[in-house]
Amino acid sequence: MLIRHTLKYLPAQLMSPAAQLVSMILWTHWLTPADMGLFTLVTVAQEMAYVFCLGWFSVYALRYLPAETDLAGRQRYLGTENVVVLGSIGASLVAGLVVAATLPLDPSFSLHALVVGGYFASRALNMHYAERARAQQGFVAYTLLQSIGPVGGLALGWLAFQHMAANAWVLLGCYASAQALGTLLALPLLGMQLRLVRPDPALLRAAIGFGFPILGLGVLGWVAENYIRYLVQWQAGAATLGMMIVGWSLGRRCAAVASMLVATAAFPLASRLLNEGRREEALAQLGINAALVLAVLLPVTAALALLGPALVSLTVASQYRDITAEMLGLAVLGGALRNLHAHVSDQLMVLDRRIRMAAEIDVIEIVACAAASFAGLMLYGLRGAVLGQALGSLVTLAVSMHWARKHLGLVWPWRESLKVLLATAVMVAGLACLNPPPTAAGLVVGTVVGALAYGACMALLFWPECRRLVRTWRAS
Repeated sequence: MLIRHTLKYLPAQLMSPAAQLVSMILWTHWLTPADMGLFTLVTVAQEMAYVFCLGWFSVYALRYLPAETDLAGRQRYLGTENVVVLGSIGASLVAGLVVAATLPLDPSFSLHALVVGGYFASRALNMHYAERARAQQGFVAYTLLQSIGPVGGLALGWLAFQHMAANAWVLLGCYASAQALGTLLALPLLGMQLRLVRPDPALLRAAIGFGFPILGLGVLGWVAENYIRYLVQWQAGAATLGMMIVGWSLGRRCAAVASMLVATAAFPLASRLLNEGRREEALAQLGINAALVLAVLLPVTAALALLGPALVSLTVASQYRDITAEMLGLAVLGGALRNLHAHVSDQLMVLDRRIRMAAEIDVIEIVACAAASFAGLMLYGLRGAVLGQALGSLVTLAVSMHWARKHLGLVWPWRESLKVLLATAVMVAGLACLNPPPTAAGLVVGTVVGALAYGACMALLFWPECRRLVRTWRAS
């Protein structure tokens, strides 16, 4: 079931990240480092605003959305959701105004505040309804909500820069427009209740009781992921942040995309099994998820470390090129380590409602990463800061996995992990022997050879599982 659901989520998990990766490279040819830093700060602030304005309700919907067979419960939820969403739009606009007031602006403050507020509100709606689509397995709606914002923002931004000033504000307006369009197209597929009714007090209390502790985790997780942006801005300024952010964001995004390819479907399935009292099956599901996450993270990390510099030299604007090539490999390594515990052991803590334990893991990561990054920045500059973040995530991964095994019964799939490690080693050896030149043709050849070597080795090592999967697919 996990494989089947993963394949249904795959279009969204490919289109959206691909557009984000392309856009990050494309905007280096238009935006100055200062504008790139400004655009980054607004998008990061939106993630925090979403947690407070609507994220607490989204996590409740993902975990406890009433089944379609529970007609009364679904109606109570839909009526309550409409009121909460409307309130969140107003809160997002206010948050955008506050954030805009902290940014370096020209005299057009009111216009910029409106742009930031519109971006905040439209992105929050996309994120919330995408989580609800996951909860009710609305694959088409999820694809629209996840894809139209990034793909449409990329297209509108490119068109706008042909005729308007190339700056962060124009780009934010383009993304806000595309995100609003995605929500409008997806809503008819989600079974909406198009009227306002009095929200259900019991449901609100349940959402607050579950969502607000998770909100605390969201804040801690946001700090653990994004502190380095503010650390660099504080020590070196927005322009230096803009120079660093391309390589760092590309690396972190690649790691997040790779893990979400298989993790998107896992949480709803494990959640449903726990809700039905089938804990052992839920743990087995998370064990499968752990093997799959590792199977995508290891080869992606190794391939980017080997082929990333060639990709950067061919695609990124010259003023960003050197620092991007330097950051990319370290950033994807740190992102892989963080996503590995976030989508396996940390996820089990949330499902088991061990909120305090999950919060302690986040605090450990924040302290370890921030201390190592600050020391690295002082000693070795930007490279040291990103390396310090990776070291902090490695410490956190070890602690999180140990606690999940000791207190929650998580069994790590060691045999499968060794097979993945062997297949990755074969891929790395093949690329090292090939040593493709840093050209477009060399990059294509290296990517194809690496993918074939890894895929063939995995097929051999997991031959019984592959045969069983093929038989199941043919039978269905």
